[in-house]
Amino acid sequence: MSQRLVQAQLPCPLLPSTPPRWEALTRAMAAGGSFLVAGALAYDIISGVWIGRAGLHLLLALFAVSVTIPVARRVPQLHLAVLYVFGLFVYTVLRSFADRTSIPVRAHYVIAIDRVLFFGVEPTRWLQEHFFDPTRIHPLDWLTVHVHWSYFALPHLTAAAVFLWRRELFARYVALVLGTFYAGLVIYFLVPTMPPWLAADTGILPGVWRVMDFVGGQVDRETYQRLYDALGVPNPVAAMPSLHMAVTTVLFLFGRGLNRWLGRVLAVYALVMGFSLVYMGEHYVTDVLVGAIMAGCVYKAVVRLVPLRLHPQPQRTRRAPH
Repeated sequence: MSQRLVQAQLPCPLLPSTPPRWEALTRAMAAGGSFLVAGALAYDIISGVWIGRAGLHLLLALFAVSVTIPVARRVPQLHLAVLYVFGLFVYTVLRSFADRTSIPVRAHYVIAIDRVLFFGVEPTRWLQEHFFDPTRIHPLDWLTVHVHWSYFALPHLTAAAVFLWRRELFARYVALVLGTFYAGLVIYFLVPTMPPWLAADTGILPGVWRVMDFVGGQVDRETYQRLYDALGVPNPVAAMPSLHMAVTTVLFLFGRGLNRWLGRVLAVYALVMGFSLVYMGEHYVTDVLVGAIMAGCVYKAVVRLVPLRLHPQPQRTRRAPH
């Protein structure tokens, strides 16, 4: 046997591996840093601290995320969680500029479409004439307002649940939610539209109240006003499309693919959300329908473009024929 053949059969020296404790510590530090950045961005969104200093906060957020992403990759798909919150922050800032273009704010066109759909009846005004009393808060008012408020928490709690228990679906979920938000943002810029309550304030749609103001004032007026200033004041003319309905529809479509009963529950939730938005004076029926249709289009696009697994499975090695 030749010397060259003997050398080829000798085992290769093992490369030094990372100690398990050091690897665990590195992952923990990556997770901690990522959650810290994501938490800071979430606080910036909720508190509205960025208002009046949008450029500075965008630069700081971009720098923090750029530094965090390489570290977050040590934990599978954790970098997507950081990008998810960063995407929501950028959306919130851009949304505040959608009513500052030269495009006029409209309301008459969507009121006219609602009248055509309901044979001359304006749905929000009809519902409030029959079920709302501004002198007294009823259970229906509490129910619809809290369903409306659930929009600010449920999609993000779902994101956390998918990340923890169905991580192979997390990339698709992030694309679905962010894709829906940004599709709606484009329409906000192109067609700034007054919601029914604002149309009522300007005399275009008299007889409509903003139910949320009545319920929010009774729950905690100071907290309600602070959150509204952060999330609503920067752009009050973002009625078309209804992102509340769009995101809720995305939750239904996503959940339906996981479990049949979950899909049924989320279908009921979506229907209640749609009713609540119209009854409360937050959206027209047309807004709700466009939001649901837009969500369906985003869902179809994401299912085609975003794979369930980011990393391909390793191929099995075949034995060489003798």
